[in-house]
Amino acid sequence: MKKILVIRPSSLGNVLHALMLTQTIRDHFPEAEIDFLVRDRFAAIVEHCETIDNLIIFNRKGGPLGFWKLLKDIRKKEYDAVLDVQAQFRTGLMIAAAKSKLKIGRADAREGSGIFCNKIIDLPPIKEPHQVDLFLQFLPALGKPASLGTAVDFNTPTLDSFEPQLANCAPILLLPHSRGKEKEWPYFRELTYRILEDLPDETVVWDSHIPIPSEDLEGHERFINTTGKTSIPQMISLVRAAAVVVANDTGPMHIAAALAKPTIALFGPTKIETYGAYPLDEPRNCNIQAESRLMEDISVEEVFEALRQRL
Repeated sequence: MKKILVIRPSSLGNVLHALMLTQTIRDHFPEAEIDFLVRDRFAAIVEHCETIDNLIIFNRKGGPLGFWKLLKDIRKKEYDAVLDVQAQFRTGLMIAAAKSKLKIGRADAREGSGIFCNKIIDLPPIKEPHQVDLFLQFLPALGKPASLGTAVDFNTPTLDSFEPQLANCAPILLLPHSRGKEKEWPYFRELTYRILEDLPDETVVWDSHIPIPSEDLEGHERFINTTGKTSIPQMISLVRAAAVVVANDTGPMHIAAALAKPTIALFGPTKIETYGAYPLDEPRNCNIQAESRLMEDISVEEVFEALRQRL
């Protein structure tokens, strides 16, 4: 395999899962040129991934002319294999446009997209597999085993270039935000107080793409609030440097898992079995699900103990 195209336009968590697949492909084919097709919204993450050679960007709001240009961009190169990891009608059109003798799709393809593929992967033998386990089934179609390879890595700024206080520090990184209030654990502030009181050698960092007020904690020498201040590459740098990451069900949580960082992932309505920090059985990962499916029913004590064990 000399040239491979991976198609996974969205969403952020699944783009990260697809990067884990792509890194495993890189492990097996270190000299291959690997292209990745992704939505413009998530391009900033993929372009910093060390294992990706070239980006093909899908502008969702580009209209019919923009989509036609995208198909022309796909046809500029001939690939040894093209993987439709998303499996929707529009990605079916993308794989149809690609020049390749091997076009790999999914048995659970939606909207008829599978008709554009000449190789269909087997699905894991369970009803609702984890997304990474599903994506790894593309590997046998490339002649390789369906098992995860090395950790994903990113080319990002050094911490001292934007947060000098963390230059020689491995902080506990808390990611309080998620898409939808029902996925947000309400006790990150209480957890922060507990860490600062009971773990006197640890520094706590909050990060999010939106500002989160922390007036009651400002001035504490072991607390840093970077919410609303960091770019995507800077956020990844924080994740890379962290001793432990505590996060809701959100894209940055999957970045932490992809980077093989100790990750405590908190879940309410979403199923851990499908979207938990992967691998689910890896001791560095702890996926905590509220039995009631309500995030407020996960206790500070349970999260703190899981954190303490991973330091």
